[in-house]
Amino acid sequence: MYPEEQKLHDVEMKVGLMEKDVHQTEKLCEKLSESISKLQEVNANILRMITIHEHRHEQHERAETELKDDIKELHSRITTVNREIHERIDEVERHISERIDALRSDLIQHKKEENGNMVGDTLKEIDKYKWMILGAAIAIGWIIGNVNLGVLGTLFK
Repeated sequence: MYPEEQKLHDVEMKVGLMEKDVHQTEKLCEKLSESISKLQEVNANILRMITIHEHRHEQHERAETELKDDIKELHSRITTVNREIHERIDEVERHISERIDALRSDLIQHKKEENGNMVGDTLKEIDKYKWMILGAAIAIGWIIGNVNLGVLGTLFK
């Protein structure tokens, strides 16, 4: 082989190798381009997921705030109803005691006119009923004061 042919052959070989390198570089660039496209798709999907997550988180926070407000309002109502029931029980107890005392004095006055002996028996009977009614009122008051009204409310729904 002649030196010129050798040089020409070397140049052809180098050109062939360069073509191969260019071809491989093109393939590599295509793969990088595909990877970038897929990464952009993944990025878009992640952004949508984050947006949806933030929206759900905000909804959850609003629901939690509303629930706390409802619980506070319910607690206030229960406290108010409990207080009103205690006041009414005390009022009923006073009213019953006053009525019994009025009946007793009327009965005493009436019996004194009729018969002094029967007054003692009637008074004992009135006292017996008075103490039974007062005992029942106290028992009802204790039950209402110590029973959880929220639980009773769920039973009657």
